[in-house]
Amino acid sequence: MFGKKMRAFAMGFFNWGIYFGYGMAFALGNYVTEADINGLGWRWCYWIMGAPAILFAFILFFSVKEPEKKQTQILEGSDYEPVELLPLKSRVGSTLKMFFTSPVMIFLLLGASIRHSASFCWSYNSQIYFQQYYPGADIGLWMALDSIVGGTFGIIIGGILSDRLAAKFGIKTRLWVLVGSQLIAGALACGTLSTAPPYAFVYLLFTYFFAEMWFGVLFTVLVEFFPAAMRTTAIAIFIFIINNIGGNAPLIVPPIREALDLQKSLYITYAGFYGLS
Repeated sequence: MFGKKMRAFAMGFFNWGIYFGYGMAFALGNYVTEADINGLGWRWCYWIMGAPAILFAFILFFSVKEPEKKQTQILEGSDYEPVELLPLKSRVGSTLKMFFTSPVMIFLLLGASIRHSASFCWSYNSQIYFQQYYPGADIGLWMALDSIVGGTFGIIIGGILSDRLAAKFGIKTRLWVLVGSQLIAGALACGTLSTAPPYAFVYLLFTYFFAEMWFGVLFTVLVEFFPAAMRTTAIAIFIFIINNIGGNAPLIVPPIREALDLQKSLYITYAGFYGLS
């Protein structure tokens, strides 16, 4: 639907809500739980965030009608290509073959898995880290602001920058944004871990800004690498792999924490994984 000149921006814009939800989890999780409304504590977090979803579900159900099946509207300048329908077995097999015979895809998958692991390791331990080392910090406010502002602007700016570079120097230059942003994010994450609030949260704001440039750019690279008939399958397999690796990565933090301490374990699994990816 979107051409190469605005594809990464579109990917980033579509996914910006991730950072709003993540940030609101800290705000509600800290303040609402502490308020202990009617003695129900953390349960109110789910009700407050779930209620709008139910409301919008009813609005959509009664106001949005299923459109007639017809040719998808293509934006001007789009490099749309018709999709050839392949049998499931053939599509999955061909996609896996491209994944594991292409050095580009192998390294991209490895890098994305490490990058995703850094996010999960930080997400599961950030609240614990600040409570342990800086118990007086206003975690709910700062973590919400850093995630929403830094993550939202990062994913959008990363998409725009990637589109500009790709238009001027070719699509391979999208990888420059991936590499550069994560190296900078790794250095800034060290600043987050080595300074006390509020400076740690300022570092964290810019860490999110550069770290989250990767998301829209990454999936734009996948879309441009795979043929149209294999793209959805490729993205599904890619997400499955990196979510399973990243989702289990926090399990390595406790043994490192026991051998060293929490701060040093996050230098390795948070800042270190950013740079390594």
